[in-house]
Amino acid sequence: MRKRRFRTSLAATTVLLGLVIGRESREAELPPDRQAIFLARVIAYDENLKTRAGSAVNIGILAKNGDRESEGMQDAVAKAFAQLESAPLRGLPVKISRIPFSDRDALDRAVQAAGIDTLYVCSGLDANLADIKGVARARKVLAIASKENQVKAGLSLGVFVVEGKNTILVNLEASRDQGVAFGLGLLQLATVVK
Repeated sequence: MRKRRFRTSLAATTVLLGLVIGRESREAELPPDRQAIFLARVIAYDENLKTRAGSAVNIGILAKNGDRESEGMQDAVAKAFAQLESAPLRGLPVKISRIPFSDRDALDRAVQAAGIDTLYVCSGLDANLADIKGVARARKVLAIASKENQVKAGLSLGVFVVEGKNTILVNLEASRDQGVAFGLGLLQLATVVK
């Protein structure tokens, strides 16, 4: 009888712990509207922004074509970033575009056609990061991660909640490859990953 109670208690504790951990990890995600504010400030630290952007900062929100979760994130992020269209970044107007990812060539064409200089990479695209990084490097596009592992895998930066604090992660090598020059002011605030 004691063994049965212990097993039942252990199972209930395991389920409860799983729910708490699951809730904490969801709560640890930075909401899109807060991401937009932080990322706008971070983008403005790029000393090459005016050269890369030209007459406007064109931010593309990239989602996996046909992936409901990825497209849902794209909707939320595009809505949050749309608020930036009313405030210039380093004196440049901001434009937001939604880009569906199907393959590297289509992404390259979309980036060129829309004049994208900043690309926010939604969930669902981890298997396509090599293609995304290739286009970002070739077209000098700042690639922003929606997940920490994407920064470690070669996207330039992301803003996340790490140990309860809003944290900017910067991949310096990737940002340099993408034509971005972050000044010392940002690097003193950020955590650099390799």
